[in-house]
Amino acid sequence: MCEFCVQHGEGKKWYLQAKHYSQEMVSDERRALIEMFGRDYEKLMADGVGKISRAAAEDPAKAESLFPIHTELLKKLHWGQVVPIEEIEQILDMTLSVVRVPCACRSTLKGFREARYCFGLTGTGSDPSATPRWRHPDFSSSIETLDRDEAKRAMRKLDKLGLVHSVWTFVSPYIGGICNCSINDCVALRTRERVGIQTMFKAEYVATIDWETCNGCRNCMRMCNFGAIGYSAYANKCTVNQLQCYGCGVCRAICHKKSITLQDRTASPMLVNEW
Repeated sequence: MCEFCVQHGEGKKWYLQAKHYSQEMVSDERRALIEMFGRDYEKLMADGVGKISRAAAEDPAKAESLFPIHTELLKKLHWGQVVPIEEIEQILDMTLSVVRVPCACRSTLKGFREARYCFGLTGTGSDPSATPRWRHPDFSSSIETLDRDEAKRAMRKLDKLGLVHSVWTFVSPYIGGICNCSINDCVALRTRERVGIQTMFKAEYVATIDWETCNGCRNCMRMCNFGAIGYSAYANKCTVNQLQCYGCGVCRAICHKKSITLQDRTASPMLVNEW
C-alpha cells in the first residue's frame, strides 16, 4: 500500500475512508486555504508552473534538488492520486452530493473556460455550492449539481474517452474533488512527467495484459496517457511496462477482448516504492 494509506487510512485505502470527505474536517485553517485556492487558483497554477520552468531552464540540477522539498509541502496541502473507475464509483456512493465545475487546468493551459471535467464532493449537507471549496475560479459561470447516478454515468463516459481519474486533497487528508484529465491537459501530470515534481501519485494498481487473449489491436496502446503499453510485431501482442504504468485502468475500456486487468501494485517487488 502507498504511504498515504499508512498515514491516513490505518492500513486501508485512504481515499475509501468516508471521514476524509466529511465537512467536519473543514477547520478554520483548512477553510481559509480552500478559499484561497478558490479565489487565486488559476494565478497560483500559472505562476507556479512558470517559476518551476524558469528554474529548470536556468539550472536544472539546482531546480531538481528542490523537488523533494516541494513534493513534501504538497503532500500536506494539495495533491492527487490516480484511482480506477470502480473505486471512483465507491467514492461517489459515500458522498451525499456531487457538483461538476469547469476545469482549472484546461483553462490555464488552453483557455478552455467551460471544460467541465472536475467534480466536487460533499460528505455532509445538501448544498455543495455553499461550501467554500467550490467557489471556483472566476471563470466558473455555473455549478451543476448531479445525483449519484448522473455522476457515475458522467464518469463512465470520461473513462471511455481515456481520461485519468484522480482524487484531490484540500489540506490533507481532506478530499474535496475528483479530476478527470489527460497528459496534455493536466497541470499536475505535466509537472510530474515533464519537470519531475510529484503533484500526482500513481494508483494502488498496475495494468497487466493477458498474452493468450490479446489480439494485438493496439487500441490500448493508443489510449494510454503514459506510454506504458508497447507492441511486439513479431508476436502481434501488447505488453505493459509496469514501471511507467499509473494504474488508471482506462485502457480496459477500449479492449474488446477484455485482456487487461488491474493488479495490486505492491505485489511486485520492483513496484513497491514506485508511486
